[in-house]
Amino acid sequence: MTLKELINGTAPEKVMDELLLAYPESLADKHHYLEVINYIKATPSKAFDEFVINIALIDPENEDGYEEDIDEAAYISVSGYSIKEDLHFALGFTRWEEWANAQIVLQEDLEINTEELIAILIYEMTFYGFNQDEIANELKEMESGMMMH
Repeated sequence: MTLKELINGTAPEKVMDELLLAYPESLADKHHYLEVINYIKATPSKAFDEFVINIALIDPENEDGYEEDIDEAAYISVSGYSIKEDLHFALGFTRWEEWANAQIVLQEDLEINTEELIAILIYEMTFYGFNQDEIANELKEMESGMMMH
């Protein structure tokens, strides 16, 4: 399953309901999120195997050294995984066409509905902004800043 397939089978309003439930601060950018959903719908479907999108529940309570009232609650983790390179990575600077067509791999026992999953993915996609060129420029600036040190 891909994000594009999920979005094509779901009402954008239901996705927005889940997005605002999970991230209430997103209300001011509601129209931007809807534009991203429409962008994904319009993105051509194509085979993509550079990476998969892993979705998992991270529960600090299950980790050694967990301290109640200090460590955070469980949360959904979204990451890329390149099988060829055996590498896990953050997806924040990934092109949206790749997000749209990458296979999504859910943790086996994860209970999440389709709209909630799409909402989390759309939020992650737009973490650095709603304009892909600006996001790419931010990445270039970060990389050039790292090279100077």
